[in-house]
Amino acid sequence: MYNPVSTYRIQFQKEFNFDQFDKLALPYFHNLGVSTIYASPVFVAVPESVHGYDSVDPNTINPEIGTEDQLRAINQRLQQAGMGWLQDIVPNHMAYHATNHWLMDTLEKGSLSRFAAFFDTSLSTSFFQGRIMAPFLSESLDETLKKGDLTLDYADAQFVLALGETKLPLKPGSYATVLKAGADKPSDAIAQLLDQLDQIRHIDEPEAYTIAWAEFRQQLGALTKSDSIDAYIQDCLKAVNNTLPVLHQLADEQHYRFCEEPETRAAMTYRRFFAVNDLICLNMDDETVFQQHHHLTANLVKDGIFKGLRIDHIDGLFDANRYLDRLRALTGEDTYIVAEKILQADEDLPEHWPIQGTSGYDFLALVNNLLTNQQSETTFRDFYHALIGSDTPLPERIRDRKAYFLAQFMGGELTNLHTYFLDLNLASEAELAELAEGALKQTIGELLIECPVYRYYGNQLPLADDESEAFRAMLRAVQKTKPELASAITLLEKTILEKPVAADADFNRRATSFYMRLMQFSGPLMAKGVEDTLLYTYNCFVGRNEVGDSPERFGMSIDAFHRAMQNRQRSWPLAQNATATHDTKRGEDVRARLNVLTDLPDEWLAEVQAWQQLNTAKKKVGEDTATVPDQNDEYFIYQNLLGAYPMPGVDSPGRSAGAVDSPSVDSPGMHEDDFPERFQDYLEKALQEAKRHTTGWTVDDPYSEGVKSFTNQLLDREGTFWTRFESFHRQIADFGVLNSLTQLVLKFTCPGVPDIYQGTEGWDLSLVDPDNRRPVDFDRRQQWLSELQSSADTTNETRWLDLWQNRFDGRIKFWFMHTLLQQRQQHTALFSDGDYLALVVEGPHRDYVLAFARRLGDSWFVVMVPLHAAQLCRQQGKDVLNIDWQDTYVVLPDDAPETWTTDQDQAIGSTNNRLSVQTCFNPLPIGLLRNPS
Repeated sequence: MYNPVSTYRIQFQKEFNFDQFDKLALPYFHNLGVSTIYASPVFVAVPESVHGYDSVDPNTINPEIGTEDQLRAINQRLQQAGMGWLQDIVPNHMAYHATNHWLMDTLEKGSLSRFAAFFDTSLSTSFFQGRIMAPFLSESLDETLKKGDLTLDYADAQFVLALGETKLPLKPGSYATVLKAGADKPSDAIAQLLDQLDQIRHIDEPEAYTIAWAEFRQQLGALTKSDSIDAYIQDCLKAVNNTLPVLHQLADEQHYRFCEEPETRAAMTYRRFFAVNDLICLNMDDETVFQQHHHLTANLVKDGIFKGLRIDHIDGLFDANRYLDRLRALTGEDTYIVAEKILQADEDLPEHWPIQGTSGYDFLALVNNLLTNQQSETTFRDFYHALIGSDTPLPERIRDRKAYFLAQFMGGELTNLHTYFLDLNLASEAELAELAEGALKQTIGELLIECPVYRYYGNQLPLADDESEAFRAMLRAVQKTKPELASAITLLEKTILEKPVAADADFNRRATSFYMRLMQFSGPLMAKGVEDTLLYTYNCFVGRNEVGDSPERFGMSIDAFHRAMQNRQRSWPLAQNATATHDTKRGEDVRARLNVLTDLPDEWLAEVQAWQQLNTAKKKVGEDTATVPDQNDEYFIYQNLLGAYPMPGVDSPGRSAGAVDSPSVDSPGMHEDDFPERFQDYLEKALQEAKRHTTGWTVDDPYSEGVKSFTNQLLDREGTFWTRFESFHRQIADFGVLNSLTQLVLKFTCPGVPDIYQGTEGWDLSLVDPDNRRPVDFDRRQQWLSELQSSADTTNETRWLDLWQNRFDGRIKFWFMHTLLQQRQQHTALFSDGDYLALVVEGPHRDYVLAFARRLGDSWFVVMVPLHAAQLCRQQGKDVLNIDWQDTYVVLPDDAPETWTTDQDQAIGSTNNRLSVQTCFNPLPIGLLRNPS
């Protein structure tokens, strides 16, 4: 099994391609100590794609990024450097785009397309009914045609219906109408084409149909090289476009159906990624689709180019268990595989999955909670509930947000589930007759709302005991909130839980299919209702509002963290440890800084109240006399402003006040000059996701403008608010630095594979995408590394003190990361296979220290990190370097070594199996001690 050791995530796109990676970044990564490149999708995507998840061809390398030959050449250099490549793949969906050949062929030929079964539509499953929707109209089809916005066009020997940049193919059966539309009598050549069309009409075998149609288009293309034929074709196009009834007929008779986006909120004829209409999902459960989609991926794995795979959105697949078994069989036992999977607080990854674990959101949540002070929960919640005038419990809020999203944006999916249940004949007419009108459909929706996790994975009935009980609990939850649905609840309980125990195989097959479809749509509702709605509306403490985490959680104990790490080492020792990804709501150092507020709750909330008073006059009054922004959004702005504003004194990338000749690194969030624009863009997206002041997907203009005006006034450096904010910001940023270093150390020393998101070697004060996907200057990073490595005449202790003195420029995080990467490379087995030993801390400040050991045989590595240091500093009136740890010590196991070497190359001895925290937290309050055999 390939061990990545450490991964570095790269967002490939046109502006950062293979050539730039090879020349600029690869030497840097090797020198930094990275072992595995973790690449965003590199297959052909829509033109100008900035992320690659809108794939159109999974079997060709995106020419905007590079070529397969370049990738193979890069691999040779990686192997020479002892490095590997982990590839992100997207098996759930592709882009609904004209460059998607599989889809365009399906839209052109319908059921006779060789790719008709490739997409999750009515052409491949009875779950969907009707033609594939083309939801690209901004108004009705009639109005669109009247305005001339939808026209017939000809390009590449093909007739297309063009709507702006969107071009969809005309079906073969419509060509005769076009070719007969000209004023002149068709020539003999055109007449022959019409005869050929008539012959094609009688072909009913996809392969033969494809061959015949390709020949037709080839002949049509050849004929149009003649000026007279080309003129005739142009005359036909003009005639059609000038005759609205004919154009309307053509538009309305295709294998797809034009419609407006709002219609897709109530009806849906294809499976989409979440509620994104221009991402159409694949029928990946089909063996042919699986093999075709993974053809190039399998070859690159076989040839050793891809050492590992990261599976995007595993929850979207109809049968995740079957998919993973197939993928493992296809790629072999040595391939490292992780899945993007968001786990709820008490949810475990299915242990039978043949993968190495998740892509790291679960680790992010654990560390984030460890750094959150549990004792502040009541203070934060009481303040927030008073602020918004509501103390509605969070579970109820989550339920409401999911219910809102289901009703407003996923009505079509719910209708499909209801229709599917009926079509599968899972209940008798008598049973259905006993139900009130609409009760069954409503109950299915309530089950989706009540599902406590993204989804369950049972692929046969009867369900396993734990999953059966989980489903029964969902039914009980529905019964509690909607007792009037009792009969429908009973029917679904019989269908899924009772009948399969004794039913015949055919019934079980049908009931299983319904259950798995139900689960397939639970994930999108959880993601959109919670991840992309609640996390922007419930702003009690936004540091909890993160992908993989939850506002329901507010910290965790040291013992609970130890148990989670021991379980991680036992079950998933090679899962990724992520603290930032391309999808996180806030950069890793924004969260680390925000967690400081939970250490100083009274101080923080007093500051907020002072800010509110200072900024009252900056608010606008809306038409309904409500202030803009409202209390909820104002508090949201304050938290994000404090968390994301650049480090104090940093007025250019990598520069800090007092730093002399420190090299500049353009880490995300380091610029003060571009912050106002970035922050305004972020707030616009946040308001859109919150959907509290929106019409459809669009933020109401008056409210949006009011928020912009308010924020611009906040950012006025000459204003009274700014003077007060700047002082508080510096204090919190200072404590945030220590939290960030603690987070970094845990990522590299806890069980799992540390993952570095691009650019986060320096301070990561970015916000949600696209802010966190900005270009990274690797030349500057290489310069930084070279200068730090070349300072050979500096003792380690002096170096660390200098880095701390200039901590706001980010070099201290950078050097810590470099040091930890070296440790991972030098002691690979220790960190992948070594035990995780929770160490007891005793003494007056035991609650402020987390300590553990990694041990493999005679090799040891002890980690000590401070927790909630800001609180301790306030109590003692000291800064973090001068905390008096008193007689706080770490207890070592009886068989532990007696002598240790710190990361500053100091020798430390233990006394009576005790390590003094005061001694180990010197010169910095981070203890890394090793005694490798």
